Amino acid sequence: MLRTVARPSRAFLPLLALASCSSSKTIDQQSKRAASTAQAAVLLSDAWLSGAAPSHYASTALQTFAETLAAGRQVESASPSDRGKRDSLAAAVTRLSNAARRAKDAVEAEQDAQVGQAQQELRAAQGDLAAAYRQYFAQQQ
Repeated sequence: MLRTVARPSRAFLPLLALASCSSSKTIDQQSKRAASTAQAAVLLSDAWLSGAAPSHYASTALQTFAETLAAGRQVESASPSDRGKRDSLAAAVTRLSNAARRAKDAVEAEQDAQVGQAQQELRAAQGDLAAAYRQYFAQQQ
């Protein structure tokens, strides 16, 4: 059992290191960091729902993901004319952070249905982030 638990934790360590590295705050990097962090939250929720991840680990990791996403809400933009597009990106990241926090709370309460609902919210917000990202970079190409 410990061997099974160790594999997922090692898989997320590079992601946590990447998420904490914020030397360059470009829109592209921030968006990609948010997308990968959100995907990790979805995968971890799947693992918890299937019984492959213990509750303490899942709760702690989801809290870290929510905090990482919350820190990324301040999406920076080089141009003030991009404010609306930047705000769309920030709204999607905020939605991702809130969904990750709800998933964490549901894991702590051992509520499978609520974890599933938070996971659906994460996936929907991932779609919002992808759409905002495409729109942000559409006119720059």
